[in-house]
Amino acid sequence: MPQNIHLSKSIFDKALNTEAKKNYRLSIRVSPDGFSFCVLDTNRNKYSGLENYEFQDIRSPLMLEEALKVIIEGSQWLDKDYQGVKVMFEGQQMSLVPNPLFDAGQAPEYLRFNHFVDADDEICHDHLPNLDAVNVFSIPGNIAKLLNQFFPGIQINHFSSALIESLLIRNKNWGEGRMIFVNVRKQWLDIIVLDGRKLLFFNSFQYRTKEDFAYYLIYVIEQLNINPENVELVLMGEILKISDIYDIIYKYVRNLKFIERGEEFSYSYVFDETPGHFYYNLLNLQRCEL
Repeated sequence: MPQNIHLSKSIFDKALNTEAKKNYRLSIRVSPDGFSFCVLDTNRNKYSGLENYEFQDIRSPLMLEEALKVIIEGSQWLDKDYQGVKVMFEGQQMSLVPNPLFDAGQAPEYLRFNHFVDADDEICHDHLPNLDAVNVFSIPGNIAKLLNQFFPGIQINHFSSALIESLLIRNKNWGEGRMIFVNVRKQWLDIIVLDGRKLLFFNSFQYRTKEDFAYYLIYVIEQLNINPENVELVLMGEILKISDIYDIIYKYVRNLKFIERGEEFSYSYVFDETPGHFYYNLLNLQRCEL
């Protein structure tokens, strides 16, 4: 495997059978900084496998395409034979549009209002039923073509659509009161603020240091006039309690907790050593009707 691709986790239940994929559903995350997938055994409603790769120095869509080819072609688990396949793409070009105002013919213009869109990009959109909004986003054309070659007929969703929808579903019985959710990725943090089932804020910020991380979080808290002494902040993604980022967050927000895995699914013994808040978005992609 090329040096810029690193397999960081590979866990599969011994009961999984590569010849029985018609009984499984596949969820895939594609990002310029990594690739991961998990397998849901629908007969048992149990997540039974997960694999994660980290990328280094992927600086163009062409380099990303080559990395994806290496992984997909070399895996016994990645093909079109599943009961269903869902893919989410982690890119920063996205724009939320209220459903009553959305016109599919204007989708590129919604995106260009805030982002540069390359001529080769494919413009897509997700319908978020729990938000009554549409998420317009772009994906490099070569990546969309490659994914459709390996998984014909798939719908590619934006990672933020899955993240927002899954949290709104999670909070469906939550009363009034603001909550902050922070999804930690390799070089990005996604901040979601909910008031019950209402989305008050969503944005992604690139960070390099723990101070960058704290700055963006404090900025959002101040802009929304949230009292850091009272608000509950829920963490998910690539963060541990014993970490510099956790320590600096705790200086400003004391009511910290990690999100727990959803009760809609069960999880194989192979997940026992993986913190419950890791891979939250990937493991909740199947519950979202996008």
